[in-house]
Amino acid sequence: MPSKEPPAITPAEHQLRLRRVRRIARNFGFRGRIEYRHLLSESGGAQFGLASDPEQDLLTVDAEAFLRDANPDDFSLEAIIAHERGHQIVCRNEQLQAFLGGKIALATEEVLASLAGSWLVAGDQDRQSLVLKALDETLQCGLTVQEATGLIKELRALMEHVR
Repeated sequence: MPSKEPPAITPAEHQLRLRRVRRIARNFGFRGRIEYRHLLSESGGAQFGLASDPEQDLLTVDAEAFLRDANPDDFSLEAIIAHERGHQIVCRNEQLQAFLGGKIALATEEVLASLAGSWLVAGDQDRQSLVLKALDETLQCGLTVQEATGLIKELRALMEHVR
């Protein structure tokens, strides 16, 4: 993004964005604190922060998420928030954590978060975008397309049993 600061918004627009973010996150089952920050963090539009208590987990959504949502060729706000809720699911699901031995690489967490998020969204385009994001993450780890596709299918099947 060329600018480091998003276009200015009114306090009323800030509150509308915060309410929208909270509504979407709560509908996806997010537990914890939810914030909207009117800045460009270059983090993709949102971040999940794991705390010692689920009620203290933090979802931070920024202006970049709204800019991406306005672009029909990019992730929707729902898909962005679903991915971050996916991080919470991956980090908080006891069955999944037991299977993973309590240790998870960041790349693996990104893949699983996208797959978990793909079950939360209602739209087919959002679902497909999140599955493709998971596939892209596996490809970045050096897998072939065939290996990555197989892995994604296996992980989706695994996660179907723990959600």
